[in-house]
Amino acid sequence: MKLAEAKEMVLGLIFADHPDAAKTLQVSPASPDADPGKFVIGGKIARVIHRFSGWHVPISIGWFTGGYDQPVIHKAAFYWYAFAIPNLGRYRADHYFICDYLQMREWVLAFTAPLGKTHRDHDDWRSDLRLYPGEQTGYFRWGDEPHGSNPQPGRVFEVDNLATIAMQTLAGQQTGNFGGGGESAAHRLLKMYVAGHPLEFGLSAAATPHVEYLFATGDRVDVMFENHLPDRTVIEVEVEGEREVCIGIHQAIKYRSLAAADAGYPLLTSRVRSLVVAYSTDYPKARELADRYDIPLISASRERVLAAAL
Repeated sequence: MKLAEAKEMVLGLIFADHPDAAKTLQVSPASPDADPGKFVIGGKIARVIHRFSGWHVPISIGWFTGGYDQPVIHKAAFYWYAFAIPNLGRYRADHYFICDYLQMREWVLAFTAPLGKTHRDHDDWRSDLRLYPGEQTGYFRWGDEPHGSNPQPGRVFEVDNLATIAMQTLAGQQTGNFGGGGESAAHRLLKMYVAGHPLEFGLSAAATPHVEYLFATGDRVDVMFENHLPDRTVIEVEVEGEREVCIGIHQAIKYRSLAAADAGYPLLTSRVRSLVVAYSTDYPKARELADRYDIPLISASRERVLAAAL
């Protein structure tokens, strides 16, 4: 696929699938310079990244010394990366993924050089994008990273995400790998894994999961299981981070009471329990808080979660 064809594919999907978002963001197909791969989203330049032996990503070497300069291609800076993901017989349909350069900067700086090469001396990095079954999310990896090696939850991205970009741009948020409603794709993937693997989290095989269970208050718990002992288990899912896990514990305390009231049980009952699941749970403040309120913290294997989705 040539660059001009990739741009045509991405814009065709954008205008066909998200015409309202494209109008809101004033997506313009016209290139602001002579580069045939550029177009405009929200007044900022986007550059299509097309596939040939992987996706070759222009970066800014200044990022390694603390800079925040936008990447440059053909002597002009751009703000958005627009990855064209053709089906090539592998997927059911063509797709795209758009992120801003701040997201790409994070992924570049988090690169761990598994083959011993840091690549900090050049501004073109090769990447690989693979979609999970269902083709709603995918995983971003650098070319030196072997498949299945140390997968990172923050590399899971939402596919065909212009509507999310419109929502986040209007809210003044950074536009990276987040899914609809402000939920990260990594959080959604872990939530669905929890719902589908009750045995790994201390429940019986007969436990029935309810994802995003809605209480009368309008609150939604990530996952609630029924039909096991105890009668109900509510699970709050967090990806990682001490602050986030502590917030999850507070949420779990609330959902434990709501689940009891929802079923007509006494508030202090052994028939309902609450858990917090995250990739990382070894945080002193979180452990202390969880022990104080009897909220078990369970660590999920990121390798197992991401591998199960492939």
